Amino acid sequence: MKFIFLLLPSIVFAVCVHEKVLDSSSLKELKGQNVYVETSNAIYKKLIDVKIIEGQKYKVQIHQKHNTDEMGDYDSKYLKYYTYKRMQDYLLKIDGLINSVGMQTRVIGKSIEGRDLYAVTPKKIKNKKTILMFGRHHGDEGTANWIIEGFFNKYLSDKNFRDEYQLILYPMINPDGAVAHSRYNSKGRDLNRSWHKNIGKNYDEIKVFHKDLRPILMQLKENIFITLDMHGSFSRDFIYRVRKNYVSREFYDHQQKFIDELAAYDTWQNGTFIHSNGDKAMSRIVLIDHYKVNAMTHESIKNIPLDNDRGRSVDTLIEQGVAIKKSISNLY
Repeated sequence: MKFIFLLLPSIVFAVCVHEKVLDSSSLKELKGQNVYVETSNAIYKKLIDVKIIEGQKYKVQIHQKHNTDEMGDYDSKYLKYYTYKRMQDYLLKIDGLINSVGMQTRVIGKSIEGRDLYAVTPKKIKNKKTILMFGRHHGDEGTANWIIEGFFNKYLSDKNFRDEYQLILYPMINPDGAVAHSRYNSKGRDLNRSWHKNIGKNYDEIKVFHKDLRPILMQLKENIFITLDMHGSFSRDFIYRVRKNYVSREFYDHQQKFIDELAAYDTWQNGTFIHSNGDKAMSRIVLIDHYKVNAMTHESIKNIPLDNDRGRSVDTLIEQGVAIKKSISNLY
């Protein structure tokens, strides 16, 4: 197993984005970097667009710099970007198969810009072992969806696995961000800082997803034995999990067993994890705190160069999804 402790003064370090709480003078020193400042309720604006007041503290997110933000140029430099249209085409192509195994694809609402929000669920929710999976809280973290495809393809093709486990899948939380190649939704909101136990206090697209999910959570309760929130990181693959004293040692060990098992099949993740109790408005933390669900965040590098020396490709990302299926099958 590989683990990373990140304990820096005044800093909450997240490897899908660097988060810091800084005073006004320190913030000015970041000019020229790709910095976004929280202005209110998880809405972030570029530092150059925010009026900084002397003596105040600010929560900031520092993004990875890219050579280009142009989509066409992106695909000439990095592994193919997973688009909203790709997700729609994929779900349409396999719709017959989804229905044939007793599942359905549902449009459960609209994004801020009017794009369909999808859920893939059993036609009838049963009280059986359940996998809950989210994709793309952050729109620009496209590699996550290739991994989801790999997992879902294997799920659909394995009757024995389906007989034992049912799947609740929300494949793309932030389609507007995906289209804009942005972490944030069209309001500039970080959707993985927008959850609340009270649905009415959720923001934007999260209201739609939480409203759909809550009755399922309340019905299944302890039957949801694992939740994976699929994300993309700067430079490594790993799992975010809570610290030993956050819930209980038994809970911690339960998460560790999955991380260790996944390492046997996923050489990219390779047992690496980061201890983080996260932000209280993250989906992972809300699910742990208020629904007692075993929730973890799965991170894969979000911008993988086409010309990389490790042989990573869209196919290897899909295989990472297969590794998740194997690990769950072996453990539970």
